[in-house]
Amino acid sequence: MDAIEIAEFLDSQHTGVLSLADGDDAYSIPVSFDYDEDEAAVYFRFGYAADSQKRRYLDAVDTASFVVYDRTDEGWQSVVMEGPLARASESSLDSSIVEAVDGLDIPYFRVHHRPSGDMDFNIVRLDATKLTGIVEGV
Repeated sequence: MDAIEIAEFLDSQHTGVLSLADGDDAYSIPVSFDYDEDEAAVYFRFGYAADSQKRRYLDAVDTASFVVYDRTDEGWQSVVMEGPLARASESSLDSSIVEAVDGLDIPYFRVHHRPSGDMDFNIVRLDATKLTGIVEGV
Protein backbone atom coordinates (compact mmCIF):
# COMPACT_ATOMS: atom_id res chain seq x y z
CA MET A 1 0.00 0.00 0.00
CA ASP A 2 1.23 3.50 -0.73
CA ALA A 3 0.89 6.42 1.69
CA ILE A 4 -2.49 7.53 0.29
CA GLU A 5 -3.94 4.00 0.52
CA ILE A 6 -2.64 3.64 4.08
CA ALA A 7 -4.22 6.95 5.12
CA GLU A 8 -7.56 6.07 3.48
CA PHE A 9 -7.55 2.67 5.17
CA LEU A 10 -6.75 4.09 8.62
CA ASP A 11 -9.42 6.78 8.18
CA SER A 12 -11.99 4.06 7.43
CA GLN A 13 -11.17 1.95 10.50
CA HIS A 14 -11.88 2.48 14.18
CA THR A 15 -10.26 -0.43 16.04
CA GLY A 16 -6.92 -2.19 16.12
CA VAL A 17 -4.54 -4.06 18.39
CA LEU A 18 -1.86 -2.22 20.37
CA SER A 19 1.13 -4.32 21.42
CA LEU A 20 3.43 -3.29 24.25
CA ALA A 21 6.36 -4.91 26.02
CA ASP A 22 8.17 -4.73 29.34
CA GLY A 23 11.44 -6.57 28.96
CA ASP A 24 10.57 -10.10 27.84
CA ASP A 25 6.88 -9.74 28.75
CA ALA A 26 4.42 -8.79 26.00
CA TYR A 27 0.94 -7.31 26.33
CA SER A 28 -1.58 -6.67 23.54
CA ILE A 29 -4.97 -5.00 23.79
CA PRO A 30 -7.77 -4.23 21.36
CA VAL A 31 -8.35 -0.48 21.21
CA SER A 32 -10.41 2.21 19.50
CA PHE A 33 -8.38 4.94 17.82
CA ASP A 34 -8.44 8.11 15.77
CA TYR A 35 -5.88 8.63 12.99
CA ASP A 36 -4.32 12.04 12.26
CA GLU A 37 -2.90 11.85 8.74
CA ASP A 38 -1.17 15.24 8.96
CA GLU A 39 0.82 14.15 12.01
CA ALA A 40 1.19 10.44 11.06
CA ALA A 41 -0.12 9.61 14.53
CA VAL A 42 -2.94 7.73 16.17
CA TYR A 43 -4.70 8.74 19.36
CA PHE A 44 -6.21 6.48 22.00
CA ARG A 45 -8.23 7.28 25.11
CA PHE A 46 -7.33 4.89 27.91
CA GLY A 47 -8.98 4.26 31.23
CA TYR A 48 -6.84 2.98 34.09
CA ALA A 49 -7.88 1.28 37.29
CA ALA A 50 -5.60 1.55 40.33
CA ASP A 51 -3.92 -1.81 39.53
CA SER A 52 -3.80 -1.25 35.75
CA GLN A 53 -1.61 -3.62 33.80
CA LYS A 54 -2.08 -1.37 30.77
CA ARG A 55 -0.53 1.60 32.60
CA ARG A 56 2.45 -0.50 33.70
CA TYR A 57 3.19 -1.56 30.12
CA LEU A 58 2.63 1.94 28.72
CA ASP A 59 5.13 3.31 31.24
CA ALA A 60 7.70 0.61 30.40
CA VAL A 61 7.61 0.50 26.59
CA ASP A 62 9.97 2.48 24.36
CA THR A 63 8.44 1.47 21.02
CA ALA A 64 4.89 0.19 20.55
CA SER A 65 3.36 -1.65 17.62
CA PHE A 66 -0.20 -1.01 16.44
CA VAL A 67 -2.00 -3.22 13.90
CA VAL A 68 -5.21 -2.39 12.05
CA TYR A 69 -6.70 -5.01 9.74
CA ASP A 70 -9.87 -5.75 7.81
CA ARG A 71 -11.20 -8.08 5.16
CA THR A 72 -12.46 -6.21 2.10
CA ASP A 73 -13.84 -7.27 -1.28
CA GLU A 74 -10.27 -7.12 -2.60
CA GLY A 75 -8.90 -9.32 0.20
CA TRP A 76 -7.22 -8.74 3.56
CA GLN A 77 -5.65 -5.37 4.27
CA SER A 78 -3.49 -4.49 7.21
CA VAL A 79 -1.42 -1.57 8.41
CA VAL A 80 1.32 -1.83 11.02
CA MET A 81 2.48 1.32 12.78
CA GLU A 82 5.50 1.41 15.08
CA GLY A 83 6.73 4.24 17.23
CA PRO A 84 6.93 5.86 20.66
CA LEU A 85 3.90 6.52 22.86
CA ALA A 86 3.29 9.71 24.81
CA ARG A 87 0.49 10.98 27.00
CA ALA A 88 -1.12 14.10 25.55
CA SER A 89 -3.10 16.77 27.35
CA GLU A 90 -6.33 17.96 25.78
CA SER A 91 -5.05 21.54 25.86
CA SER A 92 -2.11 20.57 23.61
CA LEU A 93 -4.33 18.97 20.95
CA ASP A 94 -6.28 20.40 18.05
CA SER A 95 -9.98 20.59 18.95
CA SER A 96 -10.91 18.21 16.11
CA ILE A 97 -8.63 15.54 17.61
CA VAL A 98 -10.13 16.02 21.08
CA GLU A 99 -13.63 15.73 19.61
CA ALA A 100 -12.72 12.57 17.67
CA VAL A 101 -11.03 10.94 20.67
CA ASP A 102 -13.97 11.83 22.91
CA GLY A 103 -16.24 10.13 20.39
CA LEU A 104 -14.36 6.81 20.40
CA ASP A 105 -16.62 3.87 21.14
CA ILE A 106 -15.15 2.59 24.40
CA PRO A 107 -17.52 0.45 26.52
CA TYR A 108 -16.15 1.54 29.92
CA PHE A 109 -18.80 -0.02 32.07
CA ARG A 110 -19.05 -3.35 30.27
CA VAL A 111 -15.30 -3.84 30.04
CA HIS A 112 -14.20 -2.58 33.43
CA HIS A 113 -17.26 -3.43 35.57
CA ARG A 114 -16.76 -0.33 37.69
CA PRO A 115 -17.96 3.27 37.58
CA SER A 116 -15.80 5.54 35.44
CA GLY A 117 -15.21 7.72 38.52
CA ASP A 118 -12.97 4.93 39.86
CA MET A 119 -10.67 5.25 36.86
CA ASP A 120 -8.13 7.71 35.48
CA PHE A 121 -8.38 8.60 31.79
CA ASN A 122 -5.61 9.76 29.47
CA ILE A 123 -5.21 10.49 25.80
CA VAL A 124 -2.18 8.64 24.44
CA ARG A 125 -0.52 9.38 21.11
CA LEU A 126 1.49 6.95 19.00
CA ASP A 127 3.83 8.70 16.55
CA ALA A 128 4.62 6.61 13.49
CA THR A 129 8.33 6.12 12.95
CA LYS A 130 7.49 3.16 10.71
CA LEU A 131 4.23 2.71 8.80
CA THR A 132 3.59 -0.17 6.40
CA GLY A 133 0.51 -1.50 4.68
CA ILE A 134 -0.22 -4.79 2.93
CA VAL A 135 -3.05 -5.97 0.69
CA GLU A 136 -3.48 -9.69 0.19
CA GLY A 137 -5.86 -11.06 -2.45
CA VAL A 138 -8.69 -13.44 -1.60
